[in-house]
Amino acid sequence: MGDIKALPPFVVEVPYSTAPRMVRYQGPLIDLPARADYLYAKRVELATLGHSLSGHIAHHDLAPLIQHAAHALKLANPDQIQSIEDLALCLEEDVALMQDGVLSAICFCFPSSWVPTERIGMPLGKIHEHVADGQKLVAASPKIAHVMSDLEQGSFRRYVWTITNSPKLSQHPSHKNPNIPITIEDLYYRVETQTTLPLPCTAGRSSLFLVKVEVCPLSHLWSNLEQRQTLYDSIFSMSEAVLEYKNLQTIKTILMDSYRKAG
Repeated sequence: MGDIKALPPFVVEVPYSTAPRMVRYQGPLIDLPARADYLYAKRVELATLGHSLSGHIAHHDLAPLIQHAAHALKLANPDQIQSIEDLALCLEEDVALMQDGVLSAICFCFPSSWVPTERIGMPLGKIHEHVADGQKLVAASPKIAHVMSDLEQGSFRRYVWTITNSPKLSQHPSHKNPNIPITIEDLYYRVETQTTLPLPCTAGRSSLFLVKVEVCPLSHLWSNLEQRQTLYDSIFSMSEAVLEYKNLQTIKTILMDSYRKAG
């Protein structure tokens, strides 16, 4: 599925940084009503790859927290939502549950080149260890996990973007596109809108992590002079480690050639 009706938010910054940039957020936490085609795409992914997309720590009773999250998100029939999968299939957003800084449950139908269930039981710092140039992110992870679950702090939001050769919402490793991109028309702009929601918990600290994935053809942004310049400058500010991690080496060359031709 790549037929997103509206353009994703343009969140490209110069210079590019992997440092955490979560800011307090008081707007709508989710996009309602969830689109039927979006939810259908999530069901298809769960039907084929559910064992690697969704799971939880076996001995935890998560139903009370999941139901509280459903109430907080103002979903219809919240008391009928018993599992992390139930919650995810009511939303366009993918969801994860953090408890005392550890990932205790997840349902990510549209992951970005990783296997969600492999991270269950990991603290946030461990989850972030693989991020290139992510030293600041790893160092800040314990504090991020604490703030995410602080009821007085409220919700936070951040954005993560990349350029890819696939129009699919899911970039699960099994969906890797083998085709080598050649021109701008072969590329897509992908954005994750990441939002936190602290949850009351009788023991420890808990929070919900919501991720909305959006994809559009890169050409829709590249035709805008200001956005083209920002994209170009951001890509060229990335370290070699980041380019390799995000699989952007070939894409960087395509952008450079197109930028020069555009003058």
